[in-house]
Amino acid sequence: MGVMVFQPDFQAQTVEFRDEPLYTDLKIALEHPGKVTRLALTRQKFKRIPKQVFEFPNLRELDLSRNKITSIPPEIAQLKKLRILNLERNDLESLPKELGDLMKLESLNLRKNEIYQVPDAILQLTRLNNLCLSSNPIFKLPAKMTGMVQLIELDIRSTDLHPETIKSLQDALPATRILWDSDCNCGPNH
Repeated sequence: MGVMVFQPDFQAQTVEFRDEPLYTDLKIALEHPGKVTRLALTRQKFKRIPKQVFEFPNLRELDLSRNKITSIPPEIAQLKKLRILNLERNDLESLPKELGDLMKLESLNLRKNEIYQVPDAILQLTRLNNLCLSSNPIFKLPAKMTGMVQLIELDIRSTDLHPETIKSLQDALPATRILWDSDCNCGPNH
């Protein structure tokens, strides 16, 4: 069985494609590359994103959570229609500038990785409304991140961000729901 229909926990605000089949087997998905809009390859022990993932021109949702992926290749930019990207619980330490080429991206889940710094490329994601960076040793965000007024929710719990950085985000993004640990002394900046 490689095709399932269900609603994962991590969702974008717009859901018109969410009732389409979710492929969970790469081999079956490759039999119909033009039809695949949703692909979940979780718990496969991948150390890198399989190159076949970039063969789906209509991919809107990609879930690669709970693998062992250490980096995101530049080819990620080929997924021009991608709206939901879930890379939770991998081994990512950095994010490529090509991530900024995903102009339709609305939800990005990077929870529980090893990311230290968020690149300026994230600022190019003008449709991004849900960003989860929690449980990463992040100590630095792009200075202009305070201009990401389209964000509906920003999860920065259990990061190494300085309280002043969090305060400036809250002041600059009053309409954004910012999740953070007010009593956390989580990292070297505290």
